[in-house]
Amino acid sequence: MAPASAVPSTKVQNPGFESGACWTALKTSGAKGTVGVVKGGRSGKRAASVTSANGKGAIAAVQKAGCAIKVTAGKQYDLTLYYKTASAKSAVMLFRRTAGGKWVKWQYFPFHPASGGFRRATVRTAAVPAGTREIRYAMGLAGAGTLVTDDYKISAAKGAAPCTYGSACTKGRWEVKDFGGKNERSIHSVLMYNGKVLLIAGSGNSRYRFAGGTFSSTVYDPKTGRMTKVKTPYDMFCAGHVQLADGRILIMGGTDGYAKFEGPNAAQSTGWTGSRKSYIFNPRTNKYEKSAGLMKDGHWYPSATILPNGDVYSVGGYNDAPTAAAPYNVVSKVAELYSAKSRKWVNVAQPNINWATYPALIQTKYKDMLFYSGSSVFGSAAYNNGQLRGPGFFNPRTGAFKAVPGLTAAGERDQSASLLLPPAQNQRVMILGGKDFASGKRATNDTNIVDLSKGFSSRYRSGPDLLRGLVDPSNGVNNPVGGAVQGTRQPAGVGKTYLSAVILPNGKVFETGGSQIKQNEHVHEAATFDPSVSRSREKWTAMAADPVNRTYHSMALLLPDGRVLAAGSNKDDEYVAGYTAFDMRLSIYTPPYLFHGGQPVLSLANPKKGWAYGSSHEIRVSQSIKSASLIRPAAVTHSSDPNQRSVKLPITSLGGGRYKVKLDKRREITPPGWYMLFVNNSSGVPSVAKWIHVS
Repeated sequence: MAPASAVPSTKVQNPGFESGACWTALKTSGAKGTVGVVKGGRSGKRAASVTSANGKGAIAAVQKAGCAIKVTAGKQYDLTLYYKTASAKSAVMLFRRTAGGKWVKWQYFPFHPASGGFRRATVRTAAVPAGTREIRYAMGLAGAGTLVTDDYKISAAKGAAPCTYGSACTKGRWEVKDFGGKNERSIHSVLMYNGKVLLIAGSGNSRYRFAGGTFSSTVYDPKTGRMTKVKTPYDMFCAGHVQLADGRILIMGGTDGYAKFEGPNAAQSTGWTGSRKSYIFNPRTNKYEKSAGLMKDGHWYPSATILPNGDVYSVGGYNDAPTAAAPYNVVSKVAELYSAKSRKWVNVAQPNINWATYPALIQTKYKDMLFYSGSSVFGSAAYNNGQLRGPGFFNPRTGAFKAVPGLTAAGERDQSASLLLPPAQNQRVMILGGKDFASGKRATNDTNIVDLSKGFSSRYRSGPDLLRGLVDPSNGVNNPVGGAVQGTRQPAGVGKTYLSAVILPNGKVFETGGSQIKQNEHVHEAATFDPSVSRSREKWTAMAADPVNRTYHSMALLLPDGRVLAAGSNKDDEYVAGYTAFDMRLSIYTPPYLFHGGQPVLSLANPKKGWAYGSSHEIRVSQSIKSASLIRPAAVTHSSDPNQRSVKLPITSLGGGRYKVKLDKRREITPPGWYMLFVNNSSGVPSVAKWIHVS
């Protein structure tokens, strides 16, 4: 393009590329290709043409610095252009000049859909930061191919943010990342306060890896895509885990012995052995550290619930002494308590309860009172006579249990999902899906909700049924990276087991993944539920489905930027030479709210100060906001994260983009530790989270 020059303007200069003025080529991160002008513009004779030869980095036609666009600090703008490309990797790129005169990346927006003809793309910026007077923007191409773009325009933002992303505007969008099998078997996933995700496989469901002492963990950085292998001291396969109050990760139990395998392609259990070991992972060093001593018993699939004083309570899982005859595996009836003060395992009242495995024990607003949601794995919690125990209040200090009635399909909740609905102050628990694996029936589509604020008078009631999805028995062959979901419609009345439920920054619950009966009858369906609506309006709203099959040993968790990460999946229950098939791809879901304008920019008046219970704090936001919350980072496995919660923060406007937020004074509502602080603007668009330490 000709090296013409101009001066900054409040409009896009030469917006239709009819002359050679004001535009130049931009290439990032090793991109190779060309930028030029072609005949056949949308409204004129010419348009810009961008060709990426290698699909690396990004390449674009962008305004020259001398032709930058004048803007006003604090205002938002709508940036419009038209484009056509066969690539699904074209996105608007936005740059700003800092007060010091340096040009920096400001925002890279999500990819727009491919289009054979000229299609409009409009994005809304975040509020212009203080000191910024000029911006530049372009449609860039991040994949191999050709992009033609034309007719650029900027205008002051008015009304609701426009959305030109097609179905992503209402259903969101998935991006599948394939690391060529070099990432982790994501059986356990923990979001750390540095924004990185600890993925733990241990032996990864392979007796040969176990016998060879091959235990693995990986730290995944969602910002860079980097995978960092971590030396893993013992087999943490099927352990329990939870973030401690200081942000370190306590891992307890796991595999001390594998069940023996019999038959050509079957896994006939002759007894799993639970480990008594525990370690702590330190996010600062990316290393495991020994915790103080062994637990009292072995635990394979144990619970892990943080208490209001920072202690960790754990029950359930198979012990370290399987029997010599069927059913071989023995559920431990020994309770474990990790003391935050002494950093040791200490004696605690023994309830002598058969908790099955991974029982979901949720901290309630009542002192010394947990709630067992009714969700567990490999069977249900039982009384000593073998009868189903079902949900109820439980005192970890004394072992006392008080049943809560009303749960439908109570015996069909194996690997259901359950969570404390937002906000945590409302004390409502939802349980979703699950199945009775002994019956051979398909999974239930029931959801139930209980209001724990009624204390011992609480009772489960029916919630909205899960939606029907597409069933794909192909182990993902039908759904390659970038491919559309294939399959047949799920029968009416059939739900999911192995599903995941995630609290979003906007206060809704997102559910995804699962299978209807076996590990290779995957259900491709995802939906959101809004807990704030009245009972008569409760429903699930369909969202885009993860194209990757997510079944046994899969998970999903919220990232600090408001997206959702899904990983893991034993794709079938066939064993080949002791190895189970495992999907190594990661899926990242961008919810609809991230397609509706720039995210509010959040800052803290005292960023280094921790938050005490009942304290108030000043925050600063680039846009007006309507809500704020603290969300506890996930530590999830086997559909279970009993510590997941979102705590509402009352907000008071102080003027000038300043707000006061107040933390609930009750430790039972916000157990100590690190939380993600999110704010939402009037359009429901969340900020990128700030990390807050509550103590």
